[in-house]
Formats: sequence, C-alpha cells, structure tokens
Amino acid sequence: MKNWALLGIGFLAQGLFSARFLIQLVKSEKAGKVLSPVIFWQLSLMASFLLLVYGTFRQDMVIVGGQLIGYYIYIRNLQILKVWNSFSAVLRWFFLLLPLFFSLHLLLIAHYDFSLLVNNPEISSVLLTWGTFGQAIFTLRFVVQWHYAEKKRKAEFPVAFWYISFVGAILIASYAIYRKDSVLFIGQAFGIIVYLRNLMIHYGKANTSRQPYLYRLKKIRLFLLMLFTGLALFFNLGSWSVTESSEARYAEISKEILTSGDLLHPQLMGIYHYHKPPITYWLTAVSFKLFGTSPFSARLFLQLSALILIWLVYKIALLFFNNTNQAFLAAMLYASFPTLIIGSRALTTDMYLTVFVLAAMYYWFSYCKKQNPILLVLCYVFIGLGFLTKGPVVLIVPAIIGLFQGLVQKKNLGSWKTHVIGLILMLGIGLSWFVYLFLEDARFLNYFLFKHTIQRFATNTFQRGQPFWFYIAVLLGTAFPWVILLFKQFPRRRKDFRNNGTLLLMWVLLPLLFFSLSQSKLVLYILPIYPGLAIGAIYYWEKLKPAQHKIWERFQSVYHTILMIALLSLPLIDARISLNYKYYFIWFILASLLVTIQQVNIRKSDRTIIAAFIFTLGLTCMSTYFLSQNPGLINDTHRVTDWISTHEQAERRVYIYDKRLPSVLFNSNLQVISVFDGDESLNRETQFQQDQTWKTQLINLKSNPEWITSSAPHRSIWIVKSKKKLPQSDRDFSWQQLTEIDGWKIVRLIKK
Repeated sequence: MKNWALLGIGFLAQGLFSARFLIQLVKSEKAGKVLSPVIFWQLSLMASFLLLVYGTFRQDMVIVGGQLIGYYIYIRNLQILKVWNSFSAVLRWFFLLLPLFFSLHLLLIAHYDFSLLVNNPEISSVLLTWGTFGQAIFTLRFVVQWHYAEKKRKAEFPVAFWYISFVGAILIASYAIYRKDSVLFIGQAFGIIVYLRNLMIHYGKANTSRQPYLYRLKKIRLFLLMLFTGLALFFNLGSWSVTESSEARYAEISKEILTSGDLLHPQLMGIYHYHKPPITYWLTAVSFKLFGTSPFSARLFLQLSALILIWLVYKIALLFFNNTNQAFLAAMLYASFPTLIIGSRALTTDMYLTVFVLAAMYYWFSYCKKQNPILLVLCYVFIGLGFLTKGPVVLIVPAIIGLFQGLVQKKNLGSWKTHVIGLILMLGIGLSWFVYLFLEDARFLNYFLFKHTIQRFATNTFQRGQPFWFYIAVLLGTAFPWVILLFKQFPRRRKDFRNNGTLLLMWVLLPLLFFSLSQSKLVLYILPIYPGLAIGAIYYWEKLKPAQHKIWERFQSVYHTILMIALLSLPLIDARISLNYKYYFIWFILASLLVTIQQVNIRKSDRTIIAAFIFTLGLTCMSTYFLSQNPGLINDTHRVTDWISTHEQAERRVYIYDKRLPSVLFNSNLQVISVFDGDESLNRETQFQQDQTWKTQLINLKSNPEWITSSAPHRSIWIVKSKKKLPQSDRDFSWQQLTEIDGWKIVRLIKK
C-alpha cells in the first residue's frame, strides 16, 4: 500500500477515535456524570478496523495486537446496548468475519510475513517491549470495561477504565515519540486530557443545571476562546519564510531599522522607503530585538493583535447588547472569519491599523455610554496611533460612526473642550512623523499626500486595480452566510432608522462602498469592517426564530462542505500544489469535530457559531502546512537562498534580475544587488537620497545597457524568474544555469 494511503487510513482512524471520546465527554459534561453513548461504540468499531489495517501494513505488532481484542469488545458492547441486532444480518456477519478474512488473505494469498510484527528491524527490542507493555495496559482497559459491562449488564465505564486509560496513554505516547509516529502521538495526547476530565466528572458533583453547556462555562469562556484561537494562530507559525512582496518588504525594512538604529527614516535595501508611516516597522523591530530576526518574530505581534481584536469585539458588543452571551457569540463569530487568518499570516499594516481603529471605537462607545471625558480623549489617542500606522484611512470608520450617532441618533457627543484636547493629541501623535520629514524636505508633503494617498485611491498607479464588485466577492467568500443575514434582515427592521442595527449596518456598508470606489484594492483594506459585521450579524441573529436558525445553519454546513472538499482536492485542481500527510490529518480532525458538534445537544444558535469557529481554527492550522509546503506558489525564496549559501559558499554577492527581492536579503547574509531592466516596481523614488550610494545596489540597465559587459563580475551569481529572459548573450558573455528552484533560476554569468 502506498505511504500516503496508509497514512490517510491511520489519520482517519485516529480522527474517529478522537471524535468518539469528544462526543462522550461533551455528553457527560451535560449530564454531570460519565456516560457511555451508543455512538461511542459505533465509532470505536469503525476506527478499530481502520487502525488494524494501518498497523498490519506498518508492520507494528504493538498496534495490531491491541486492536484485535478491542474490536470484538466494541461489538459486544453494542450487543449489550441492544443496538447490534438493529443492523442487518449481512452487515453483522461482515463486521464479525472481515478481520479474519483479512488476516487469511495476508497469510495465504499475499504471503505476508507475520514475523515482521515481532522482528521489525525499525524497532529496537527495548522500544518494542515498552510499546507492547503500554498497548497491553491500554487494551486491558476495555477488558476491564467488558467484564464490568457483563457483570452489570450495562455498557458503562468503571472508574478503573479511566485510570488504566491514562497510564496506557502515557506509555504509548512516549513510545510514539521514540517511534516518530505522529498518528499514535496526537491521538494519545488528546486522550490524556479526556481521561483526566472523565475522572474529574466521576469524582465531582453532578451538574443539575438545565442551561445549555455554553452557559455553564461563561466565567472562562472568553479566556477559552482566546486560548484556542491563540494556539491555532501560533501553531507552526515559523514554518515558512517571509513572502514577496509586501511581507518581505516590511520585514526587511524592520530589520534594517534595527541594524541602523534610525527609527525615522525607513530604508529598503539602501533606499528610503516612505510609503507607509513607521509604527508597523517599529513593532516588528521590537519583536526582532526581543526574539531574534526570523519569520516567526516578524508575525508574532500580528497574532497578539488578532487576540486583542477578539477581546475588543467582545467589549464593544457588550456595550451594544448589555448581554455577556451575545457579546461572546459576537467575539466567537468574529474569530471565525477567515480574514483574521489572512491578516495574521503575513506582515502588513492592516492588522495593526484595525487594532487601533477598534480600540478607538471601543473608547468612543464607552464614552457615549458613560460620558467620561477621559474615554473620549483615549479615542482620539488611538486614532492618532492609527494615523501613524497607515495615514488618513484610519478616519473612515470612526468618522462614519461619529456622524451617524451625532446627526441621526442625536447623541450627546461631549463638550467642545474635550474634543479640542483630543484633537491636539491625535494630531500630535498622528502627524509627528510626517511633520518631522516635512521639515527636513518640503517635497515630502506632495509625496505622501498626493502620490501615496490620492493617487492610490483615484488611479491604478500601483497595479492593484480590481472591479467594483471585488469587495462584495471578498465578503461573500470570507463571511458567508453572515453578511447575507445582515443585509437581508435590515430592510425588515428599517422603520427604526436610529437603532443600533442601522448603526452596525453603516459600519459595514459605507466603508465597503468607499473602498469599492477606490482604484487600488487589496483584500485586507476592508479588515476594519469585520468587527461591525460580526456584531451586526449577532444583533439580527438573536432576533431570528429557531426554525430560521436551522435554515441558516444548513447554509453554513453546505458552505463548509464545499470548502472542505475543495481543500482536500487542491492537488487535483493544481498539480503544482504539494501537501503532506499533516495537512490531511488536520482535515480529518476538522471533519470529525464538525460531525461531532452536530451530535451535541446545545442551542442551534450557539452550535452554528461554534461550528464556524471550529472550521476556521482548522483552516488556520491547515494554512501553515500549505504555506510551508508550497514556497513557489507563495513567493517564498528561502530555498533559493539556502541553495546559494550551501553550494556557493565563497560568493557573498548575488544579483537579482529585474526584481526587487527583499526576502533574499532577509533570509541570508548575502549582499543583494537589484538589476533594473524595465519592471516599474524597481523604478524606486530616490528623490530623498542624500548621496549616490544607492546606485551601487540598484543598477539601471536602461540608462547603462553596457553594464553587464563592462562592470558585472565574472562568474557572479544571478537570480531570475523562471519565465523571465535574461539579456541576450553575445561574444562578451554567456549564462550558465546552475539550478531551478520554486520558480526561480539560479545562473552564473560567464565572461569570455
């Protein structure tokens, strides 16, 4: 059997094993006592057969020996529960005889060497003994359970079952570590938690509460939400390098700030880079200082920003609803939007901008409710910080909200003195960097205000043009079906134009319209509207009837199913996509959890949002394996620089043809020289350079076409896009291709 198919069977089996205990634990939590549901034994039987296949082909006696016993114990428990006879006679005999037929096939037809189960050269005798002992104890738990069930004539778990499970899981998990078997280890690591919790339930007091399970965790549920989200966000975070072009650019600028100590004049590869204000660079440089220069450090504060955003959504929703459950659901729904993944996977300004925007909104709403002038001042302070992050775009959402509340809802917006103090602080913080550079060079005003603000909005100067409906498609893809719910429900309640539902709709609709009119469009530009979308969706969600909840839940389930099938089929869609077994394992776990949540007896309104949240957590973890396994598709050049560093150790200088690749500089200690030959992205603004040293790092072949012949070093190393043609060889030089990696050719210049 092929290795990928074998691993798929193993992961599916472990997914079913995990799902059975998850269902059992949830049902036990609800009842306040340890239960043994029918579905536990049904999933156990299916998983046991799959793991029997896995262990046999893996030639591992430890796995095979344990499953043969457990398989028939599961069947016996189904008999005690009087469920077994509900299956047809054909199906019952199929399950009874299939393991035996399978073994006979291996023995008599396939000539399987069963001695390998005992004498496996890959496993030492000591390790084999340790694993066998652990599996024996692990199997013994079901023997004990079977004896108990036969004695009581009930398919229940004795307390000894959980003690034995815990000890056996520890032994097998340690065996899996030495065996380097991820299937075994992950399954047992999850089990250890379940066994301990069942013991706690057994010895604890029965919970007689009739409230939904979600409510019984309300004291810690926000903490748990942020904990699980944080674990997913930080999972495998540094497994891929910085990507071109935005993330690599921001990371390299931050690295150069840390190296030079110049906080006010950001530079990219020796050229001043004033496209964006400096807060993103400063935060990233601090991360590099504290944790070292790495892709993980570059993204570290992004993950913390995502957690802060979830907390702020909760706090703002609490001000709107004055209800902790609705506020929690809004925070969970916000955490389920895939835009949070997109924003946290690559270093840009947008996550930090959204934090400052939302913090400003929180203090604004708090001020409107409490009328404390300090809160209003803090609102202005965070707007100023947002201005120092991405410029005047920070004003869009706060301005809309402020005008709506002042002009439409007729709220008291406070004294003019407080606003003046706030404005002074906002302008002092937000304009500080701009004023400093303007005083150095008056041309900076025109540079930033017109070229990087007005031109970005009105023209396609930066080649980011998209059709008007672009953001509508983005919202449908990242917030389905919640965006439809928000816009569908509003017309039915439009009679009260001054209510908070209208305010939340304006939070989404007007910035969406503004950014849709812009000629420059990127997905993350609309990131600040998603908190309003989450809160607004919950505002209307709680007003729906249970029958309507069921309809919307089905919409979401269909959406999740389609996406999961697409994720599973990615290599079939594009042959360039490479995915390892860990990606599919996360897929199996995700599918198991989504099926499990449907078996849990909680409110449909809660369950729908929990399912959305679980789905996004799975996507977050899966994304790390996709990004790490496909460097060529995400413009990750670390394998290119690794090859040069390994095979060309004497060469410390590398030339990039007609591209600007800051990732090469970030990933290595090489001296990087860009050779401009028509790509306008390399035609940098150099009017602020104080000398001509930058020309040594950016060669312009358009103004000096003979440079390769006259000045380029013999046997120098060049990096060029695979489909890009190098300058035509002539009698003076030629190109020697050394290798091709992830869509990049590495060539050597040979001078004759």
